[in-house]
Amino acid sequence: MNWTTAQIAICSIGVLHLVFMVGELYPWEHPWIMVRVLEKWPQQLNLSDSGTHFVALVVHNAGIYNGIVAAGLFAAASAGPVAFPVQIALLAGGVVAGLFGAKTLTVMTVGQAILGAIALVVVVCFR
Repeated sequence: MNWTTAQIAICSIGVLHLVFMVGELYPWEHPWIMVRVLEKWPQQLNLSDSGTHFVALVVHNAGIYNGIVAAGLFAAASAGPVAFPVQIALLAGGVVAGLFGAKTLTVMTVGQAILGAIALVVVVCFR
């Protein structure tokens, strides 16, 4: 299979979502993304043990969704141009999620939005 620039861009964003997934799932009790990226775990949030456990479960749920998004991106990339609408929907959704995360969680998620927007432009221009 001869991979196109668009497929490489889509898979790159898929890999990014796999990284998010791992950061949101491991280690189980104190997900890495909360400890290292958000720097709000659990002391700054002043959570009880049960509150910490609940937030960890919510973060794990986000990790599963990021894995699903990654799988969708890989599938859409492997399908090629026929999956153009799906590619656009997944990448645009990632841009929106990054912007929403920058507003509600940490400004660092704007990086997700920027990389997703770059991939979106690549897919549109090189389809």
